Amino acid sequence: MRLSYRPAENTLRLTLDVERGRPVARLDLPGYVDVGEGGRLVGVEVLTAHGVDLSEALAEWVGDPVAREYVAVDDKTAYVTLSVPEQATGREEVRAARATLAAELDESRRLVALSIPRRGAGYEISYPSGNQ
Repeated sequence: MRLSYRPAENTLRLTLDVERGRPVARLDLPGYVDVGEGGRLVGVEVLTAHGVDLSEALAEWVGDPVAREYVAVDDKTAYVTLSVPEQATGREEVRAARATLAAELDESRRLVALSIPRRGAGYEISYPSGNQ
């Protein structure tokens, strides 16, 4: 998976290493952002909305030999793990904050990219896009 920073939107854009399909629709989906120590992005949870079938939308992600290790999908939610707690710090406190995530879908309603806002009510992601 690839995570890139979009400064004009102040978002992080998550895609597969090789983007499949071209986005033709963009939908806001409810979710949560998990933030660890130092503002490190731990993961995101996407909740189903707008009739989006997450299993279908993320089928290529789950089928990708690398991404499938980090993506968990059930009928109502999907979770993407983006980092693991630091080993040296022992037990790390991770905060979950509500967020509106932007899903870019292709013509088959499959996920091409997921945009994650760097700031929201109760959180700010400073790493990997900023200072650690």
